[in-house]
Amino acid sequence: MAQIPIASDVAELIGTAAEKVENRSLLLDKFTFHKRWPLETDERGREVKWDDASRWSFVRIADGASQLLTREAAAKRYRAGGQNVEADNRDRLLAEAKIAESLAKVAWDSKELSALRSRHTRRFLSLFRGAFAARASVTIGQLEGRLAINLADSLITNAGISLDRLFGLPYISGSAIKGVCRHIAMEELKASTGGNQKKIFDAFRLVFGTADNDFTNGALRPFQDLLTGRAENQKGAVAFLPAYPVNEARIVVDLTNVHYPDYYRSGRPEDLAKERPQPNPFPAVEVGAQFAFCLVLNAIDDDPTLLQNAARWLESALTIQGIGAKTAAGYGWFSLRPDVLQQLLDEDRRELDIAAAKAKAEAETKAKADAEAARRASMPPEEQAKDRYAAMNQQDFATAVSGIATLSVAEQKGLLLSLLLPSRRETWKSWKKSDKPANKTRVESLAAIAKTLGINLP
Repeated sequence: MAQIPIASDVAELIGTAAEKVENRSLLLDKFTFHKRWPLETDERGREVKWDDASRWSFVRIADGASQLLTREAAAKRYRAGGQNVEADNRDRLLAEAKIAESLAKVAWDSKELSALRSRHTRRFLSLFRGAFAARASVTIGQLEGRLAINLADSLITNAGISLDRLFGLPYISGSAIKGVCRHIAMEELKASTGGNQKKIFDAFRLVFGTADNDFTNGALRPFQDLLTGRAENQKGAVAFLPAYPVNEARIVVDLTNVHYPDYYRSGRPEDLAKERPQPNPFPAVEVGAQFAFCLVLNAIDDDPTLLQNAARWLESALTIQGIGAKTAAGYGWFSLRPDVLQQLLDEDRRELDIAAAKAKAEAETKAKADAEAARRASMPPEEQAKDRYAAMNQQDFATAVSGIATLSVAEQKGLLLSLLLPSRRETWKSWKKSDKPANKTRVESLAAIAKTLGINLP
């Protein structure tokens, strides 16, 4: 049976298909089946391969992975049971079904992690705004088309996605955000003229930073005269933070367009009949996910207009340019949701108020307990004993009375004094009226010790 190419001791720990790994980021980065990985060898020693290997690696990080893979395994077994299926194909289909069933045993469960990640993001936004005040900007964008991020940065070409290392949940890197913002700003710079162009150029340099190669061979070469004697190298004054989801961000499996290499080479329609195209799957973030985009002025420059320009370019990038791959096909487009930001901040404020009220109540309870403990510590030993006996249940108190002769003088005094309290007075009276030998013995013993200690029992 095929396994992901890992050492045998690692396979023993996490499973031959890494089915015991609980982090989706780790599954995608380290434990994927290579496309057309050898499944097994046939009777003549030839490698038998199957084309679902890499696709299944992506399917199992998606929501509903277990159900999807279980259905695929059932379909393979159904095909293997056909009447006209050759033996080799039957064995291959059954082996593939076994692999799919193994991959279906996904160990990750993102529901709790997703809620935790969202709470962390909301708390971060509150702390972020509180710490940086006017130097910070937060924009909430809601996905209106699926998001395909980081497609070129993966062990398997054109099949990656940015997943948080700890939570295994999708995020958008700060470099990706800065890149699309820089692109939209460059388009604005190219379209500007006159004095406005000089203004946008200066803002561009301070927001994103520039290097000498930008003016030598880069996109800024036509604007070199706007430097007016200033250095080409300039550090950017705005930091672009990674964008994390503030609600559930579901991962789904999408497919790229099918390609026809023979037809593309020849251009002859009859070559289409020879093709056996295989869809190329990739993971994507589903529509509806809401991400928090955070910008902050660093120590380079504290001009608030720089932050305003960066936020404006960000909003244009989200709603006009799009983020990630395949934006021309409708991926990576956002709508702005300022109402969600206010809701998040209000919710975080409510949670903080609840936490503060809880902490205050706990502090008051502890203060009362400490005061009571201090009061008892300052009391004479017999008074401490009296309170302790007064708090006992009826059975434990009766047991203590039966052994009063073995107690210290302070304990005896405390027990007798507790009989004078309203909570124990009825017990004493009922014992005195009782004809039971055990109660008569208790009364006689208590009365004798009380007389010795000078305590008057009624």
